[in-house]
Amino acid sequence: METSPITDAFAPVRALRHGADALQRAPVGLLVGGALLLLLDTCAGSGGNQGDLAEVTQHLDEAQARLVVGFAWLLTVVAIASFFLRCWLLPGWLRLHRHVLQTGQDALGTLFGGGDVFLRMLGWQILNKVILLGTFVVAALPGGALMALGAAQENDILGAVGALLLIVLALPVLVYVWLGLVLGDFAVALENLGPVATLDRTWELARGNRLRLGVFFGVMELFSLLGVLLCCVGVFLTRPIAQIGATEAYLLATVPGAKDWVVPGEAP
Repeated sequence: METSPITDAFAPVRALRHGADALQRAPVGLLVGGALLLLLDTCAGSGGNQGDLAEVTQHLDEAQARLVVGFAWLLTVVAIASFFLRCWLLPGWLRLHRHVLQTGQDALGTLFGGGDVFLRMLGWQILNKVILLGTFVVAALPGGALMALGAAQENDILGAVGALLLIVLALPVLVYVWLGLVLGDFAVALENLGPVATLDRTWELARGNRLRLGVFFGVMELFSLLGVLLCCVGVFLTRPIAQIGATEAYLLATVPGAKDWVVPGEAP
């Protein structure tokens, strides 16, 4: 039986091996880019939760309350700025992967050369988040409603049923949709597609291949997290290796002849 390009391309062991090889070939650009993306990802997720401010500040005096509110708004501004900067840097980061994989040479300037698709990446990131949020809200509605009803009636059994329904319904649906969107960043950066075209592209690539993609990105994420166990410093190595391996897998699946590049693709 003939295998699909996704099945052939998304082989975790090969991806990690070739990612490590690419990092050895071009350590400067890949380590700098990986560190910057890690910083932006961390900052983008650090926004203050304004909804909890009233509860937090009600036991503080006026000066302390102003300080807490000001710090929360500062975190929000930093998170928004980091999100925009990430959308600007991400295309160059993925294109740097392609350059290293294709030529075996470093090119730090490529890291900062993705501004031509900044608006497309921004649009895709927003669309991606809206789809995932909408999916979760719809899928979690039955279980959430039962949990709310159980809380209102002080019925623990009803609340437990709602929580179980939330897990068995919302989580699989959210994962299914996420796997249909997971290749979108590559489509924008490496194929110059707009948000809607990217949605069509990534959903089509994932069709019939979600299990393979789920296993692949699960292994990549676990490998990235191994760096946290090495006094957190190792993540600056493991994360870029996993991300380069993912880029190579996408290129092997979508670009004819990519298997003949400097870091060759082998049969999984």
